[in-house]
Amino acid sequence: MTLPILATAFMVTAAAIPAMRATIVAASHKSMVKVRSQRYPANTKIQG
Repeated sequence: MTLPILATAFMVTAAAIPAMRATIVAASHKSMVKVRSQRYPANTKIQG
């Protein structure tokens, strides 16, 4: 009885790890976009 439980737990963790990585990557991309959008107005002000 313990083997199916371990197998399902392993499958759940194996499915959750890529999802966590995807959310972390999405969050890092959002923060990078925020930093870029904050930098661009300063660059245009310096050029203008």
